[in-house]
Amino acid sequence: MTGAISDLHNQARQRVHSLMTAAMRADPAALDQAASELDIDPYSREFVREARRLVLACGAALSAVLAVHRPGKDAHDQEVCRGCGTRRCHTLRHISEVFTAYTIRPVTIDRAEAWRRAESCFGPAAPAVAVEEREDCFIARPVPFTGDAYLLVVDRRTGALTRWPDMPSAQLVDYYRAYLRGEL
Repeated sequence: MTGAISDLHNQARQRVHSLMTAAMRADPAALDQAASELDIDPYSREFVREARRLVLACGAALSAVLAVHRPGKDAHDQEVCRGCGTRRCHTLRHISEVFTAYTIRPVTIDRAEAWRRAESCFGPAAPAVAVEEREDCFIARPVPFTGDAYLLVVDRRTGALTRWPDMPSAQLVDYYRAYLRGEL
């Protein structure tokens, strides 16, 4: 599904995911230590200590809003917002404007982060993980690769993981793009 509502929702979802990923990567102990060592006023010090939790809470709240204001179809097969029933969702537009004003952009996942996520997903069943870099994603395979194993695709923009059966990489990328467009 593509259209104004879908585009706004997808952009907002990616931005929320990025800010939550950045907050989850931050080390709370390191923030506490940094706050203690900084020569700043007590309010700023407390903000540094609480920033991670605040960002995660705001991200979770925005995720709840996006779960309500998401794309759907009306009786005439036109794209509408499921939350407000309109073709122009003011909630999504306002969220998009705020993100733009504060220049919050999706974080791009690098090869090391893709490898870390894939290794965590495969767990101890895979003694090693091979990661292949593609334009839109990373393809991760357990090594050694057995017939009953699956592939992981790590989205470059969001870091989201999806499982796929074994197939040639070029074919997998085509299927993955169709999946992102909602065609699978």
